[in-house]
Amino acid sequence: MTSPVSEPYNRFTGQSLARLTALSDGLFAVAMTLLVLDLRVPASQAGTALSEHGLWAALLKQGPNFAAYLLSFSMLGTFWLAQHGLLGILGRCDRTLTWLNLGFLFVVSLLPFSAALLAHYVHLRLAVGVYWLNIALAALVCLASTVASVIALATVQLYFIVSPRRPRPRGSRPA
Repeated sequence: MTSPVSEPYNRFTGQSLARLTALSDGLFAVAMTLLVLDLRVPASQAGTALSEHGLWAALLKQGPNFAAYLLSFSMLGTFWLAQHGLLGILGRCDRTLTWLNLGFLFVVSLLPFSAALLAHYVHLRLAVGVYWLNIALAALVCLASTVASVIALATVQLYFIVSPRRPRPRGSRPA
């Protein structure tokens, strides 16, 4: 009995760039959505309503959560833009690229966890280090100072957001 497929499985799987892009877009959307779930509306104590002052104080306590959300959302945006550009340039896909992309998406899917860890334990080197390791940047900065490390993360993000863009070479496809 012969197989209906004459090509080996590994030669024809993982070659759809459109499906890889769709999977990536979906995972980025989920990861970005999960980030916001760590932001909570302040609850009143024992059924009493919060005063204006009490609500301000409760919102200010959300500062680390909001900062981690903002930092991580912009990081995911940067990752998504870079991946979008790369996949647009490549034009075709194979199993190796698919597995490399799945590894990248694994790291992306961990970012909501490491962002929550950072928000809750920003004063601890391990939490800041886990976040740095998750985004594969200079993780050792957190050993010297967690504050310097978080400032470095924000600086990297600001650079990617406002840095001037190079013009595309002639004849290159738009991403």
